[in-house]
Amino acid sequence: MKAVFYQDALEYMIKKDDKHIYIPLDQYKNNIEILKDMVSSLKKSGVKEIFIIDECEVFDPEVKEEYFIITDHINATGNNPLIGQNDDSAGVRFPDMTFPYSEKLSEEIKKLFIDKKIKFRNTILYGSKKNPTKADIKKLISLNCVVINLNIMWLDILARHAGLEVSAVVIKKK
Repeated sequence: MKAVFYQDALEYMIKKDDKHIYIPLDQYKNNIEILKDMVSSLKKSGVKEIFIIDECEVFDPEVKEEYFIITDHINATGNNPLIGQNDDSAGVRFPDMTFPYSEKLSEEIKKLFIDKKIKFRNTILYGSKKNPTKADIKKLISLNCVVINLNIMWLDILARHAGLEVSAVVIKKK
């Protein structure tokens, strides 16, 4: 079973079925404790994969694509949702973040985009509450990091802690 987190404004992209759990992301944004509880509940209910769809800011003016498959993230917050007492039943203290976003699930999204002739780009997510400084933008772009979104990164870290596979797509805010 897969859980699908989505931003309310993007609900039009989802064709709901009985095989998945659908969770509007807007009501959980910026609330780490609720996200922790949600991920823990999903794990207990047998969910193995999480798919996230959210909007993002694109800070590279040269980027033409509107759809992005997230392959990694840079945590620029100086914070982490796993700080504090570890709940061993939720997951290991330090989850393996070598591949924070599932390559297998990302390939499924890529095939879907190609089949539907949707132009997209694989990118690294800049996880922050604020845009990078002008000095940082050039370096981030050289790393193929062109989008910013905080909530996807937090949800990914919590899900990886719980041993769940994660894939994420962001859509450029209009």
